[in-house]
Amino acid sequence: MLKSQRGRDVWMFLLFVGVSTILWCVLTLNRYDQHDIRMPIEITNVPDSVTVISKGPDALNVSLRARGTQMLKMLAGGAPTVTADFRAFRSGGTIFLSPADLKGLVRSAAGGAQVNVVYPDTIKLRYTTHAGYLLPVKVNYRATAAPQAALVGKPKLSSDSVKIYLPSGEILPDNYNSVATEPLRMLAIDKTSTRRVKLIPPKGGRVIPDSIDITFVVEPMIFKSRKVVIEPANVPDGIKLITFPAQIDAFFMIPMSAYAKGLSNFRVVADFKTIRPGSNMVKLKLEDVPNCLHNIQLKVDSAEYIIERKR
Repeated sequence: MLKSQRGRDVWMFLLFVGVSTILWCVLTLNRYDQHDIRMPIEITNVPDSVTVISKGPDALNVSLRARGTQMLKMLAGGAPTVTADFRAFRSGGTIFLSPADLKGLVRSAAGGAQVNVVYPDTIKLRYTTHAGYLLPVKVNYRATAAPQAALVGKPKLSSDSVKIYLPSGEILPDNYNSVATEPLRMLAIDKTSTRRVKLIPPKGGRVIPDSIDITFVVEPMIFKSRKVVIEPANVPDGIKLITFPAQIDAFFMIPMSAYAKGLSNFRVVADFKTIRPGSNMVKLKLEDVPNCLHNIQLKVDSAEYIIERKR
């Protein structure tokens, strides 16, 4: 079939298609065209003693007029990075890149392509050589556990102190003694959870790190009860207060880890001062209840009593 007239015609057709495709690619790749890309930007050669305070853009939005071959070369390995040398653009505590500077840096990174638009067209970053102020973190949060669960202890922070950097010549106010987090609300937590929360820097300053992890430890609770002796309180001299019953059942919920360590002691008090004239009942109240106990209740809130005079 290949040696037939029809086969030769097919091969000739495919040859012309291939030549046409190559010519089309050559013409297209050599044609100037408008291209919009995002190019990462990086400040290089920053000394270790310098901290850049202002947050600049991570990338520039650039409009280029370039040949297809140039764009193919640029995009083959990802968009090229625009680099600005700290030493060339620093001035009086500021890194300043003008529109002309940015276009020149983009043109260099883009292999000489024509640069039409760069956004942002100006970059101004403040820096400092101060060592920074080390301050504790203050967590602004509200957290509650789900039913049958309990928050154990205080939240755990990935970093309990951070550094604050201010522009050169500025000092931290005397009343600024901690760094607050953004408000965090976590309600009905049923398992140990961690959240990433941003820190609020002072105006014009920078916090490093700018966010921390906050972990809330949650444990399941178990239901328990125990008998507690009723203790008289505020009884005048020469008088003895006797309650019936002498012991009372207390019901509560306790985290499993706290229960494993042993039940914490608390008191049930019969306050003599709460006795009303003509009443045969005295009010009972709980005292010294540890934080690990939740929903603690007494079987009854009052008890009968008699008063005996001491001899």
